[in-house]
Amino acid sequence: MNSENVHSRQTHVLSASANAVLLTTMYYDVFRHPLTLDELHKYCQWQSCTLSEVAVAVEELQALQVLDTTDGFYFIRGAENYINLRRERNQRALLYGHKAARWSRFISGFPFVRTVCISGSLSKGTMEKNGDIDYFIITEPGRLWITRTFLILFKKLFLLNSKKYFCVNYFIDTAHLSIPDRNLFTATEIVFVKPMRDAASFPSFVNENKWAKLFYPNATIEVPNIEPTRNGWAKRTVEKILIGSFGEWLDTRFFAMTLNRWKKKFPHLTESTFEIDFRSRKHVSKHHPQGFQGTVLRKIEEHRIALENRHNICIQSHTMEWTSVEE
Repeated sequence: MNSENVHSRQTHVLSASANAVLLTTMYYDVFRHPLTLDELHKYCQWQSCTLSEVAVAVEELQALQVLDTTDGFYFIRGAENYINLRRERNQRALLYGHKAARWSRFISGFPFVRTVCISGSLSKGTMEKNGDIDYFIITEPGRLWITRTFLILFKKLFLLNSKKYFCVNYFIDTAHLSIPDRNLFTATEIVFVKPMRDAASFPSFVNENKWAKLFYPNATIEVPNIEPTRNGWAKRTVEKILIGSFGEWLDTRFFAMTLNRWKKKFPHLTESTFEIDFRSRKHVSKHHPQGFQGTVLRKIEEHRIALENRHNICIQSHTMEWTSVEE
């Protein structure tokens, strides 16, 4: 039965708050991650709801047999096995968190690094058994590709190219803090990103990406009080050597070499897909070869249609297509 057939019958139209709570639960269900009532409130998507309104919305969805609850967790009916999975991942994330703190300190010692954050699963307090620690790094303008190349060389030479604790896949610089992909997936990453070292540029990052509040109106992006790292002599010396025209030439050279290699390695990608997964400018480097952003957004839409068919309800899905703004 397709979506058109569902809507040709008498369907139940959810209240605005129930619709928002269900959309939120659906999103995290894609990651097999049930939520507590407080989390449903804090990360409620699209609609600003009070905690009491969320509680009423949950009751509405339970009455429709769409949502279930066990041990304080809320999930799509039939997904109660995700609770133990979440607990296991939460425990693993605690161990990975200690490693992330040490590696963040190490990364902050590289030339032209200005802020080190963690993103991905660990920023949300969860970690798959074979997961990676993803780093989101903010650099000095005009030296992003020097920073990235030094970090990648270290990973290849000393970590045998292992990314388990050292996945440096997204770089921006302090002069270009706005993230252009304005969709639910990106908004989620912005809301959860966690500064680890040298957070001086983070308040500006939050301000430049306040559009994420449109997707998460109840969420508050915390700006922690982190003492700045004292730059070691090696970092100061390299930055002094590369601050002039030679540094600019080298950065441009590293940028061109990396972009050319990626285009040769992924010739099957369309121009638009390459732009989303491998956005490359002098001020940004994004390396997401699995195309996870698009996969997640497609799965959510498929999830919505399946739930509508199964429960004879109408879910207002909002737009989930990629949208980018010019930088």
